[in-house]
Amino acid sequence: MKKSFILIVILFTSTIICNAQERLFSIGITKNYLSKDSTNLSLTLDLNRIPGTTEKGGGYFFVNEVIGGSQWRYYIKPTIDVNIGSGTTVAPNNVSVGVPVGLAYDFKRHKVLSLYIEGSPDFVADKSFDNYLIYFTVGSYLKYEYNKSVLLNITAGASVSNGKRAYSAKVKDSEGYGRLTIPIFIKLNFWNAKYGSGADAKEYKRINLTNTFRFSNVYKDNFTITPDPSLFYFNSKFDFYFIPRLAFSVSYNSGYEEPLFKKVKSLSFGLTLARF
Repeated sequence: MKKSFILIVILFTSTIICNAQERLFSIGITKNYLSKDSTNLSLTLDLNRIPGTTEKGGGYFFVNEVIGGSQWRYYIKPTIDVNIGSGTTVAPNNVSVGVPVGLAYDFKRHKVLSLYIEGSPDFVADKSFDNYLIYFTVGSYLKYEYNKSVLLNITAGASVSNGKRAYSAKVKDSEGYGRLTIPIFIKLNFWNAKYGSGADAKEYKRINLTNTFRFSNVYKDNFTITPDPSLFYFNSKFDFYFIPRLAFSVSYNSGYEEPLFKKVKSLSFGLTLARF
């Protein structure tokens, strides 16, 4: 437990240094609809990314540079999710770390469209670190973004991941792991508001809605953990910012997610702290 806590602190600190985040963390009460003992306190750190492990879209980049004067650019976008709760079916991704590196092509004739081709080493573990996945993901994604008074971001694509499922040092065992994933990511921000007055006033959007639809086919794994290789996962999060850095949040999870693929069906109410 001590090692897990130290790792989380290191990841949190390193990401803050990158200055690359919209949401920082959320804390709240979660109702799990799959068990009788179903009310839990949960803490979610979603640094540098929108919640989830395979969708790509939104947020900021650590490196994002145009190649010459072309429409191509390369990027590095570290991703970290840490979910802490009293049950594995409340927070599906307990610890998730990735370092996507890729190329993006921004269409001139359709400036709202971008094509992403990327690869990423990924690590996903349960909160006890007794069961974890280590794999490399290669994927391609098409993003549509409209950003005026309303921000609309839609990203869809496909990815293939290959690696291994490993266990704690007590077990000393590992097995092959592989999956094909088709994600759809939708982000909507609206309701403009101002913070401050005069020349120092800053604009922000009060409503932030993100949805992740993800279908995965796990073609290689310990099939005691994944008896059904076809898995669906859905996450929706609603944030209402009553001040720029603080929001009331509602989050809904349903389906199956790494690393344990236990069924999730939960609703959370809480507060979100964001970078502004």
